Amino acid sequence: MNKNITKEPLVSVITVVFNAETCLEKTILSVINQSYKNVEFIIIDGNSTDGTIDIIKKYQNEINYWISEADAGVYDAMNKGLKKATGDWIYFLGAGDILYDVLEGLIKQFTNPNTIYYGDVYRNDTKSVYDGKFSSMKFAVRNICHQAMFYPSSVFKKYSYNLKYKIQADHALNMVCYGDKEFRFEYISVVVANYDGDGYSANNLDYPFFEDKLELIKSNFHSFVYYYAMVRRKLAKIIK
Repeated sequence: MNKNITKEPLVSVITVVFNAETCLEKTILSVINQSYKNVEFIIIDGNSTDGTIDIIKKYQNEINYWISEADAGVYDAMNKGLKKATGDWIYFLGAGDILYDVLEGLIKQFTNPNTIYYGDVYRNDTKSVYDGKFSSMKFAVRNICHQAMFYPSSVFKKYSYNLKYKIQADHALNMVCYGDKEFRFEYISVVVANYDGDGYSANNLDYPFFEDKLELIKSNFHSFVYYYAMVRRKLAKIIK
């Protein structure tokens, strides 16, 4: 998409993809058909071997930047996208997911450049909306859906995704942001995207993240949240 010469905030939408020829087109269309036009669209492909590149090329005039090359996983690809993003706000949309036509309404509510705004997503796997406003205790147990979040660019001037975590690097980053006094989280009650949900991350455990999770909570949350999480883990071990 071509950036307009405008005072309206620029939203960078980053999609990382690998071998998604059957579902990428609907994702692309959901971005380029937004009513809000000041959008920068970036696609990072992990050297796909199916027809994914043909789909990207079909819409390349609507894409600000794309590349296809091998990477070290989804978060490495996201970090590559972040290096190319120039937007005021950063949004990640997975291949196969659909961004509803919400940017025009949401952008008016993004008034604080140090606030991470988030809403909800509709999950196809559970046929339900996920997951409302997050308290600190809820946040320590599970993550806000990536496809529901809009980050100010200031977050990624300070942080990037930790490649130690192959599945939960976004949860780890969100925890660090939660503990950083420079940033705050604000919930907006809107369904942002249609999210497939039943992917690799839903069915596999990120063991390095699991090993570090309590320490991340201890470092970034109030002590009562840490004790709550610790008790939950101990009870889970007993039940198991």
